[in-house]
Amino acid sequence: MSRPRKTHKEALDKANLRWRYVFFVAVLLVSGPTTHYITQLLRGHPLDIHYFWSELSPQRILGGGLYNGFGGSDWKIGKALATPWTATSLRSMSELRVFALQLVNRDRTINNLPPLVEDPLLSKAAQLHAQDMLKRQYFEHITPEGKTPRDRFIAIGGSPRAGIGENILKSSGGKGLGLTYEELEKAQRGWMYSNGHRANLLTAEYTRFGYGIVVGAGGQTYAVQMFAVPEPIH
Repeated sequence: MSRPRKTHKEALDKANLRWRYVFFVAVLLVSGPTTHYITQLLRGHPLDIHYFWSELSPQRILGGGLYNGFGGSDWKIGKALATPWTATSLRSMSELRVFALQLVNRDRTINNLPPLVEDPLLSKAAQLHAQDMLKRQYFEHITPEGKTPRDRFIAIGGSPRAGIGENILKSSGGKGLGLTYEELEKAQRGWMYSNGHRANLLTAEYTRFGYGIVVGAGGQTYAVQMFAVPEPIH
């Protein structure tokens, strides 16, 4: 018994479907998430593969960029704390530091880890490093003079017995109005989907937290998270 032959319309529909798939793959390859994924991989900071699903999901597009996804196979990320009504208002530095800590503790709590508390000296060290990176236009944990995060913390009065961790972030293309909850949500999401940065955020031994952020006139944003264990003695 011979098989029925496909009609011209069926063949055309199949060809159109194939080209749509090729077009979708091409768009994905040149999209922002893919570019960021490759860039981070080349920098030695690979992202969790679930990053793609969070960035390309309809919920993220419809939610105005405040959708975080669900995390990875063995870790979770919390829902956005900012709303479309609170995300884009300019905030003071004290408001930003409170919110940054809330985001960190949101993600530690959902992963069954104890919350952190803010350490003013860590926040000072983080802010100074963010300002220095903007002023001298570099993006590294180590300063041009070779100072490590621990060196910088000790230099402003921190305990030499403290174990220090640090996450840094640089973003461009803004309008110089980056001191918003939306920027902090975006930074926290990026750090959580980055394997190495997430390791700092979810280190059980850390007890203290500091945060710094600065935005240049051209829209360059530098943000710094610092962590400490044991409790720094000032």
